[in-house]
Amino acid sequence: MRIVPLAVAALTAVSCTSQPGSTFPTPPPNATESTKPATAAAPSASVTPLAPPSLQKYCHSGDPLLGVYSPRRLKVKNPCVAVTGTVRSINREHDGDLHISLAGVDSQWLNSVNLSRTKQDLVVEAVPAIPVTMPQIQSRVTVIGAWVLDSETGWLEIHPLWAVVPAE
Repeated sequence: MRIVPLAVAALTAVSCTSQPGSTFPTPPPNATESTKPATAAAPSASVTPLAPPSLQKYCHSGDPLLGVYSPRRLKVKNPCVAVTGTVRSINREHDGDLHISLAGVDSQWLNSVNLSRTKQDLVVEAVPAIPVTMPQIQSRVTVIGAWVLDSETGWLEIHPLWAVVPAE
């Protein structure tokens, strides 16, 4: 008789914890990589980084979106680029990223959404998983990271940021 109550308890526990069709909640911004959903596929190895050879030492090998929260929304245009501009502003986003607005960049890094919605700036996102030294507002810098199209906003951006160096 004791086996029956134990079996009922086990079935109750299973039915309470694994409901068909249930989804897991979105992890918080400070979640570790092991708790986050799988990342989007990395571009093929045949894509050549657009960063100059002297700055490619800052490029990350493997998945360029490693450390990015909700990477499925990003389409990698190039796994490693270096873009120079002037820091207009830095703001913390809801996901913990720091948005850097980089003004005066070459127009090849922008699309029509950047031109209409970001004051013609390139959005650069520093993620908590990849520590970088933040530049000063109005400083002229070169940022190195993955160049992506954000499908939620429609603009092109550097995300994640891997390094910031003074502009030459």
